[in-house]
Amino acid sequence: SSTIQIRFRKNYFSDQNGQVIAYTVIVAEDDSKNASGLEMPSWRDVQAYSVWPPYQVMEPYYPFKNSSVEDLTIGEENCEGRASGYCNGPLKSGTTYKVKIRAFTTPDKFTDTHYSFPIQTDQDKTALFAGVAIPLGLLFILVITLFLLRRNRASGKRTTENRVSDNMSLPDSIVETSRPIRLEHFAEHYRIMSADSDFRFSEEFEELKHVGRDQACTAADLPCNRPKNRFTNILPYDHSRFKLQPVDDEEGSDYINANYVPGHNSPREFIVTQGPLHATRDDFWRMCWESNSRAIIMLTKCIEKAREKCDHYWPVDTLPVYYGDICVTILNDSHYPDWCITEMVMKRGEQQRIIRHFHFTTWPDFGVPNPPQTLVRFVRAFRDRLGPDQRPIVVHCSAG
Repeated sequence: SSTIQIRFRKNYFSDQNGQVIAYTVIVAEDDSKNASGLEMPSWRDVQAYSVWPPYQVMEPYYPFKNSSVEDLTIGEENCEGRASGYCNGPLKSGTTYKVKIRAFTTPDKFTDTHYSFPIQTDQDKTALFAGVAIPLGLLFILVITLFLLRRNRASGKRTTENRVSDNMSLPDSIVETSRPIRLEHFAEHYRIMSADSDFRFSEEFEELKHVGRDQACTAADLPCNRPKNRFTNILPYDHSRFKLQPVDDEEGSDYINANYVPGHNSPREFIVTQGPLHATRDDFWRMCWESNSRAIIMLTKCIEKAREKCDHYWPVDTLPVYYGDICVTILNDSHYPDWCITEMVMKRGEQQRIIRHFHFTTWPDFGVPNPPQTLVRFVRAFRDRLGPDQRPIVVHCSAG
């Protein structure tokens, strides 16, 4: 195993959009994988891959209390016996890596540099020695002599190549991901982004398709769970999926196509899910009950252009309907030009809870609400009716 050394400076990041409070390092053998998520894999998580995807080296820290330059050795820690958390574990020998720095202005807002130029770790000299040793006297001495000479030359060369330098660390062009825009700069930011028929907005939107491609979706791809997914390419991540309580050790009974998503108030403020299928609506209500959710936000129609986008998973009138062992009854509903609000009661055994269903009815398929003020008013409507203790909020469109 080997290490690499990097150097980065405080002035790599501007304080224009907020004071930088912490830094961390992202390492990748395969930098084609997306590395823009807040929760990054650790060194331990990538050991199962033959080619390591991007991972986070350490917990965020602040190195510039007494200096404006930070020299860091990547791969210097022994991670054996550490069951969790980030660890600066050893790198593979003779392997090329790229490195980037991540700076945080708040615990959940950050900016990354671009990746560095490729940096190769040293070859494993022990393995090389074992491969050339020959059990013959004179030839053995000759080979060892040649090997030592070669090693000395290579060592001198490596001293030059691996010397810590700004050229080998990180490029000066920094911004790769978005950062918060100050209110006084927003009008100018919008003008720049919307120029040339919203070209930069389109570019920003295209970047989203790469987000999360490096995240595992093993549970969603199990044969018993595949029919529960509306689309085969929109799947929940293993690390944040909502897990139902298993039913009689039935394989896949803990699965639903849904993920926890953080918000301003909680790391599990929302459960984002697909529009329920007819075969999964019992699981949907089980999720609402087991998560203790008190609100459902629906952002699709059940039928759009003669195609089913979502099952009508709630009662059509005031008669009680059972979904599995959960009984749901409509108490009242209110209709507005762009949305409906339905108040229902869920019962399971002797327990019952009130849950509200907020259905935004004018979001077009493959489009956006027009005018956008309708969506703003809808957001205000459901926030006015929900207290801070009525979370997580279940949110779904059609695809998820």
